[in-house]
Amino acid sequence: MSTSTSKENLAPKETLVMEHLVSLTYSEELTPVLERYVDALIDGRIVGHKCPSCSRVYVPGKGYCPICVVPTTEADEIEVSDHGTLTGFTIITPVAYYGQTETEPFVYASVLLDGSDSNLGGQEIVGVPHDQLRSGMRVRAVWKAKSDRSAAGVSNRGWGSVSSVIDAFEPSGEPDMDRAKYEEHIF
Repeated sequence: MSTSTSKENLAPKETLVMEHLVSLTYSEELTPVLERYVDALIDGRIVGHKCPSCSRVYVPGKGYCPICVVPTTEADEIEVSDHGTLTGFTIITPVAYYGQTETEPFVYASVLLDGSDSNLGGQEIVGVPHDQLRSGMRVRAVWKAKSDRSAAGVSNRGWGSVSSVIDAFEPSGEPDMDRAKYEEHIF
């Protein structure tokens, strides 16, 4: 005699649908590497880590070189410029959806800061018509007032957002960067 029940004999389960909007907020302490990164940002400086093996500079520092797989420490911190090169960009035309705050087209770009070997992604570019944007364009940070700077947006799981201290990047007026100097940073 079999005691197993076949699926055909089971009553269907009720489906529960929740019709309420739920919001969760996570709070976590930053690693010591990111704490120093944020402190420098609030002070108006951008700090990365220079690998002791290959000399690549990562902004923000990760506490290790992802290529050489060697640790980096506070002794490997190096300040980089707030000027850089636009390596790639996307012009976003907002589509209306719940919570959308942007109504006009805007740009998200990757910026390779002078002295860094890693791009800052998701940067807004202002002060130039969208049809004049180009890879290789030289840009500079537009810093928020010191009293408005914070650690918001920087997390241990992210890439060290600078949007809480830098409003956007704008053309610096410098000549475009030679493509050979930034092409390995295009993606």
